[in-house]
Amino acid sequence: MASVAISDLEAILKNFYLGPIIEALNNQLEMVELFQKITVDWSGRQVVIPVHVSRSIGTAYKPEAGDLPDAGSQGHVDLNVTAKYLYGRFSLTGPAIASAKTTANSFATYVQTEMEGLVTDTKIRANQAMFTGGGCIGFIHERINLAVPGPHMFQSFTGNKDVGFALQELLPANNRLEIDVIGLDDYASLVTRTAATDFVTADMGLGTAGNLQVQLYGAGAQLDTSGITGDYSALVVARCVPEATGATVGGGAGVDVLGVYTTDALNTTRLAVEAEPIGLYGNLGEKSHFGVDRNVAANAPLRSTVQAIAPAVVTNSTMDFKRMQAMLDEIMVLGGDDPDCMYAHPGLRQEYSALLSFVSATNTSLSNDVNGKPGKGDPGFSGYAFNGIPLKMSRHCGKGILIFLNTKVWCVAELKSFSMADMDGNVLSRVSNRDEWEGFVSWYYNLVCKQPNRCAILTGITFPGQ
Repeated sequence: MASVAISDLEAILKNFYLGPIIEALNNQLEMVELFQKITVDWSGRQVVIPVHVSRSIGTAYKPEAGDLPDAGSQGHVDLNVTAKYLYGRFSLTGPAIASAKTTANSFATYVQTEMEGLVTDTKIRANQAMFTGGGCIGFIHERINLAVPGPHMFQSFTGNKDVGFALQELLPANNRLEIDVIGLDDYASLVTRTAATDFVTADMGLGTAGNLQVQLYGAGAQLDTSGITGDYSALVVARCVPEATGATVGGGAGVDVLGVYTTDALNTTRLAVEAEPIGLYGNLGEKSHFGVDRNVAANAPLRSTVQAIAPAVVTNSTMDFKRMQAMLDEIMVLGGDDPDCMYAHPGLRQEYSALLSFVSATNTSLSNDVNGKPGKGDPGFSGYAFNGIPLKMSRHCGKGILIFLNTKVWCVAELKSFSMADMDGNVLSRVSNRDEWEGFVSWYYNLVCKQPNRCAILTGITFPGQ
C-alpha cells in the first residue's frame, strides 16, 4: 500500500501563518507625527492668520517743548490659507471578503490588512509633501547667467531629484519639467520669458545627484542667478503651466521635445503640483506666502534665511560648523528665537560624523582619561546635536540640505482631520453593479509657517553618492 505524501494533501491543506505580519518597509512618518501635534481646526472657506510685519513709526526723541512725533501704526498682513485634499483608496471583492472570514489561522483579514496598509501609505505620501509640497524640489546656489538656448548644467543642486523625476514621469515621454527659480535674497523669479514659446525646463533623469541640467527653449528664455546677493540660494519649483498656443516647442538634433498642453486632462503634472499642500521648502521659499508677496520690501519679515554653505564655490561643499553657527545667528537677528530641532537626510550623518571625528582627533579635551578604565572601541555616535539643538533624520528630507526648524511657529491647518471616510456610518461602500466594496481615507489640510524668519535652510552640503 502506497504511503500518502504531504504533496498529495496540498490541495486540501491550509497554510498556517505565523503572525503578525512582519513589516519589511520603512514606515517612518517623522514630519506627519511632528506637525499633527500642532493642528488648528477651522470651518468655512479659508482660515485667515494675521501676522505682525512692521512697527509704528510714531516714536522719536524730541527737544524740550518740541512737537510730538507723527502718529504711526502697526503693520499687519493676512495669510489666507485654504485646504488641500489628500486621499487614499482601496477596494475588495465580495469573494475576497468572504474567504477572509472563513480562513483558519490567517494572520489578518484582507480588510484589516488593506485598511491599515492604506493608512500608512497615505501618511507616507503626506510625509514627503511636508518637505516638497507644491512642486518645490530643491535648491541651487551657482551664480551664472544662462541666456543662450540649449542645455546647461548647474553643478550645485541639493534637494529631492527623486520627487522631480516622479513629477516628470507623469508627463508624456520625452518631456521635461518646466521650472521656475526663485532667488531667496529678495524672492524674485530668476526666469525670464518674452514669448509664449520661451521655456526653462529641467530633466531630472540627467546628471548626478549633485547637479541639475536645465534646458532653455526660445531666444527670449533666460535663467539668471548671477545677481543673487550675499550667501543666498535659489529655490527650484516645478510649474508646468500650459500655454494657450498649444504648440510644441524645442526639438532639434539630439534635443528632447517640450510638449505644451492646453487641456487639464493632459497636463497631469501641473494638476499634481497644484493639488499638493505647501511643504517646508515652499513655506520658506515661495514668492507668494499664502497670498502675501514676499518680493515686496515691506513684507521682508516673512522671508526666511536660505543660504549655501559655500556660495562662492560652484560645487557643493563639506559640512562646516562655522556656517551652522552663522545660520543660528541670522535666525536670532531676524526672528529673535533659536530653532528647537534640525532635520536632514540620513546620509548627512556621514558628513557630520566625519566632522565630529576630526574635532575629536584634533582636540585633546575630547579624549578619554588615560588613567581611566578601559572602554569599548566605539568610534561612532548614537546621537547628534549642535548648540544643544538635536539633529533629526528623515529619508524624505532632501540630500545636501539642513533645515533649522522652530516647531512653535508651524501649524497644520485642518479642515478635516486624517480619518477613514464614514460620513454615512459605513467605512466600506458598495460599488455599483459589481460584487465589490471600497473605502478611502482623507485629510483636508495645509502646512503653514506663521513666522518664516525663525527658520532657515542651509544648502549645498556634500552628500554620499555625489
